[in-house]
Amino acid sequence: MSRVQSQLIPQFALYGESNLSQQPSLVHIEDIADRSRANNWLIKPHRHTRLFQILLLINGSLQVKLEDQQHQLQGNWVVSIPPGWVHGFEFPADTQGMVLSVAAALLQAPPQQFQGLASLLEQAHTVSFAEQDVLFAQFKNYLYLIRQELKQPSTGHETMLTWQIGALFMTLWRQVQYSTAQMHQNPKSIQVFQQFRQTLELHYREHWDVQTYAKTLHLSVSSLNRLCQEKAGNSAKGLIQERVLLEAKRRLIYTQEPLERIAESLGFKDPAYFSRFFKNLAGTPPSDYRKAKYIEMGTS
Repeated sequence: MSRVQSQLIPQFALYGESNLSQQPSLVHIEDIADRSRANNWLIKPHRHTRLFQILLLINGSLQVKLEDQQHQLQGNWVVSIPPGWVHGFEFPADTQGMVLSVAAALLQAPPQQFQGLASLLEQAHTVSFAEQDVLFAQFKNYLYLIRQELKQPSTGHETMLTWQIGALFMTLWRQVQYSTAQMHQNPKSIQVFQQFRQTLELHYREHWDVQTYAKTLHLSVSSLNRLCQEKAGNSAKGLIQERVLLEAKRRLIYTQEPLERIAESLGFKDPAYFSRFFKNLAGTPPSDYRKAKYIEMGTS
């Protein structure tokens, strides 16, 4: 879809909300699921004329459309979307992450100006993070702080939000710079790691061993492990187990399926072995994990 056709694209304040006369100081944050679940996990192409948006994907997968480009993302990613950019998303059910919307006018204020901000405001970015990255932890923490400030505003509320948003954007810009440098140094390794992530997403239920993944990617086991340590701070086996565990947690929290059904759907022939696998990695049996999360979420 070209820029020439953009007038045909729906314009929203927030997706599905047609009021374009929002407050110039708008800051809004929500979980991906808050809006996407009600839309069957599909956010059709649209644009915001006055909002800058940042989407954080946490250890998941996402198909994103930015103007006429399609991106298939796996892992931990941030998508930044300047005002006026056509974008749409398709998520797997129960995708984890957050979406921050900030009025563009706020980003023009002097406290927010820094070298590189213009690039973020003019161009959409898809930025990957390794799980163990310090910048990834910082980025998530700033989003949590912004959410807390919006929930419980106190003295200096607007100033605090300004500082937090500025820190968030600076952290994103640092990761953009880091990713660009890494790409120039070794672009092939990044491409191969993404291929591993995509292959893992397709086959984690089949319990492929590391050797099978390595063979599929035309790598040795040692090369694949070295690549995973470099890009994600974990071994290939550890990333495989983490992906299975993540899916198990999602099903325990968001479905009423019995443990036997969950175990079977994840490729475990023996429910008892699934329970041992889960406890070894999560530190608690799956039934106890489900009960604790239900209590935490206020469900029964």
